[in-house]
Parts: sequence; C-alpha cells; structure tokens
Amino acid sequence: MCMPVLFKEISLKLNLNLVSVGTVWGMDPLAGIFIGLPAGLFADRFGVKRTLVFICIAASIFGALRGFSVNFITLAATMFLYGFLGASTPNIVAKATALWFDEKRIALANALTNVAWSLGSMSASMFSATALSPALGSWRQVMFFWAAPCFLVGLLWLFTGREPAKGEVHQVTNVTAPFRQALAHVMRVKQVWIIGLITLAHYGATMGFMGYLAIYLRNIGWTTTAADSAFTVLNGVGTLGVIPMVLLSDKIKSRKGILALSIIVFTGLLALLPFVNTPGIWLLIIVVGFLRAGAPSIINVMVFESEGIGGTYGGTAMGLTSTVGMWGAFLAPPIGNSFARFSQGAPLLFWAALSLLAIVPLLFTKERTKNILQAY
Repeated sequence: MCMPVLFKEISLKLNLNLVSVGTVWGMDPLAGIFIGLPAGLFADRFGVKRTLVFICIAASIFGALRGFSVNFITLAATMFLYGFLGASTPNIVAKATALWFDEKRIALANALTNVAWSLGSMSASMFSATALSPALGSWRQVMFFWAAPCFLVGLLWLFTGREPAKGEVHQVTNVTAPFRQALAHVMRVKQVWIIGLITLAHYGATMGFMGYLAIYLRNIGWTTTAADSAFTVLNGVGTLGVIPMVLLSDKIKSRKGILALSIIVFTGLLALLPFVNTPGIWLLIIVVGFLRAGAPSIINVMVFESEGIGGTYGGTAMGLTSTVGMWGAFLAPPIGNSFARFSQGAPLLFWAALSLLAIVPLLFTKERTKNILQAY
C-alpha cells in the first residue's frame, strides 16, 4: 500500500500515464489470479506455518526488486512477481484464524487481522511519500525499506510459529487435506463461487479507488501532504470501524446484511465524491471508511461458514474466491483510469457502478443455519 501515494513520483520518473499506473497497480491482483488457488491448496496440504515462511521471505525479495525498475515493463513485471507471493498471504492468514478460533471468536479474529492490515496501510500511506522518499533519496529506496519487515515476519514464523495441536483445533477434525480431495470438494460448493463473484465486483472497485484516490485529489488541487493524509485517514477510520461492524454482524446474526450495508455505503462514496467540495470529501472519507471496514473480514468468515468448508478446506476455498475476485482487481484499475480522459471524476463513477453489482450475487448467498464450522 505504499504504491498509491508514490505513483505520482514514480509516473514522473518513469514517464507513465494514468492507464499505465492502473495497469501496474493491477499486477498484484493479476498474479493473485494464478497463485490464489494453488496457495490455498498448498496451505491445506502442508500447513500454515511452512506456507507463510516461504511466502513472507520470497515476497520481501520480490518487493525489493521493484526498486530496480527502469520503465513500465520492468515495474509491471516486478509488481507481478511481488503479487505472486503477497496476494496469497491474506487467504493463508484467514485459514489460520479458522484453525485457532472457535465459531464465536472467528469473526473477531478476522477483524483483528484486518485491523493489523489497516495499521500497515496507514504506516505506508502516511510515511512513504512525505517522509521516507525524501529521507531515503527516492521511491526506489522506499521499496527496499518496506521489504525488511516482510522478511523479518518470515523469520518470526520460521522460529516461533507452529501449527495448532489436535486438541487446540476448534474448527476442524483435520488440519490438512490432500490436493485432489480439497479441490474436488471445494469446486462443488456453490456458495464459494457466489462469494467469488461478490469479491470480483467489490474488490475490483476497491482496488481501483485505492490506487486512484491520492492521484485524484492532487489533480483537483490538493497538496501532496493533504492527499496522502486523506488516504491515511481512510485506512485509519477503517481500523476503528472493522471490529464494531464485525461484532454487529455477530449480534444481529447476519453477515449478509452488514456486508450489503458496507457495499452500499462504499458505492455512495464513489458516486458522490466527484460532486462534493473539500469538507464533503473529508466527511465521506470518514463516514464511509468506518462503515465499509468490516467487508473483508465478513467475506472471509462467510467463506469459512459456507456449508462443507470450515478450516479443513478453508485455504482452498479462500484461494478460489480470491482467484475469481482478483480478475476484478486486475481489470478495474486500468479500465477505470482510462475514463479520466472524460473527467477526473469519471473513474470513480465507473467503480461505483461496479461496486453496486456486488449486491446481485450477495442476494443469492445463504446465512448459516447451524454450527457449520464444527461440523467440518
């Protein structure tokens, strides 16, 4: 998430236009199309620890390689290589929550992992362009800087991480499952495919918006500091909102209702943003940032709560929904950015329409009717 606030500097140094920037931003999810399902199968077969050790260390190396880019092709290629590892990490972490936490706590556990994600995003967006790039010399050194914590987390998993013992596994009877068994089982679960379509539309709109927001605000006259601050506030408010939204879904026993609310308010933000002044933009960012925050966690939990999934097949199921969803995240940024030739706000309206489409498959999802997690 250091990339959106650095895109202005990168585009000037490497002579990139908005469509090129959108394409580079889409390389991460494009890689996720190819790695999401294999990574999920790998985690279901070999366990969370070994998978995360490899992914974190390799992702740190490929993340640093972005700093050696000299043109559009090399930057897109290194972003793809980085995404090939990094894009699969959220799915594997979500599987870990399904293994370690019982039904009453899995939603909160996923919420807390998303709080951590938001804190990382805030750090990257707050410091990368305004502090790190000037202090370190250029955007290239920022790529090297952010590779370090990823590498250290890989070492942390290697030396201190462990798989839960059988008596500690709350959700499943088996921690691992063979490749063929996992894939054949998950492919037959319709709800996993439906959730994949939700992520295709919603994640596509989110990726497009996140990559464009700082550029959009600068293009309409905001300073670099103000634009980066807005991006940081969006992530920061999400940190505050994710836990209340997830707990509310537990309270009213409706993941579907809270997810629909998150999608609708996010759609409203995208649709209204081009038509409001500076105070209105800040208001929308704060309100919508809070209300949309629970969506990623709720989607994760809906996958695990789908009948027949649980923790045993959670990695494969998350991989499948991620593979479907990454198509939207790859295509939406460059397509949306291409509308900027009509007006600065046109990409936002495109992503608003895409986000609203997520409501259609959501109507066909089923709420849990029993303790599905413990059944598998």
